[in-house]
Amino acid sequence: MRRYLLLIPASILHMAIASCQRVIDIKIGNNDEKIVIEGKLTNVAGVQTITISKTVAYDDANVYPPVTGAAVTVASTTGTTTFKETQPGQYTLANTRGRSGTAYTMTVKLGDKTYTATSVMPNQVTLDSINISGLAVGKKTVKTVSAFYHDPPDAVNQYNFLMFVNGVQVKQVFTINDNLSNGRIVNSTLYQYDIELKTGDKVEVEMQCIDKNVYNYWYNLGQQGGNGPANSATPSNPTSNISNGALGYFSAYTVQRKSIMVL
Repeated sequence: MRRYLLLIPASILHMAIASCQRVIDIKIGNNDEKIVIEGKLTNVAGVQTITISKTVAYDDANVYPPVTGAAVTVASTTGTTTFKETQPGQYTLANTRGRSGTAYTMTVKLGDKTYTATSVMPNQVTLDSINISGLAVGKKTVKTVSAFYHDPPDAVNQYNFLMFVNGVQVKQVFTINDNLSNGRIVNSTLYQYDIELKTGDKVEVEMQCIDKNVYNYWYNLGQQGGNGPANSATPSNPTSNISNGALGYFSAYTVQRKSIMVL
C-alpha cells in the first residue's frame, strides 16, 4: 500500500504510510479473548463516542461482540465526565468537545479489570484546500485528491486523513508526520485505489491532527503489510496506547473536512 507526499515547491514524491481504519483485524489464537476499545474525542461540539467490543476465536475473523456494562469516564484538568451506554458496547457523551493542548485520560472499568489511556489533543493545523489532478500510475493516468496545508515550524505534527467518495469511505487511511515537511507548505497526494474517481463524484476529505502515540498506532498498523491489516501476513497487533493488554486506541484529535466535485 503506497501513498505519496509532494512537498511544494519540490517536485519529488515521497513515500508515506497508509493504513486501513474501517476494520481492525485482530490477530489472536483460538483460545484468546481480548477487549478492543476505540475511543474518539474531537474538537467538534457534539456526541463523543467510545466503543468497546471483544475478540472471538480467530476462525470468526472480523466478528467483535459488543461489551456491555462497562464504567467509562474521561478526565482532564477541568474534571471527570461519565460516558453513558446508549447502544450495546457504545458509550457516548453529548454536547461536548475537546480542547487543543489538553491531556485527556480515558478509564474503562469492566469487572475486576481497569483499562486506561491518555491522549493530548494537538493544536489544529488548518486544512487550506483540496483539489483533484491526474497522477501517472504505470501507463494510466488516474484522478487523485490532494490536501494542502502549512505545517507549523515550531511543533512536531502528525496527521491522519480519511477520504469519502459519494459518502462511502475508501479503504485507505493516510497517516504521516512532518519529518520531511516541518514548517513547509505541503501538497499531500492521497493516492487510493479502492474507488475509481469519475466525473460527478463528490469527494470529502477529513484531516485529523493526532498525537504521537496515536500516530504510532496507525503507523504500526500500516506496517502489517498487504493492503492493510486485513491482509496482514504477520501475527502482531499495532501498539496500543491503552493499558492492561487491551487492543485498539484512545485518540483526542482535531478534525476538519472539505469537499470537492470531480470534473
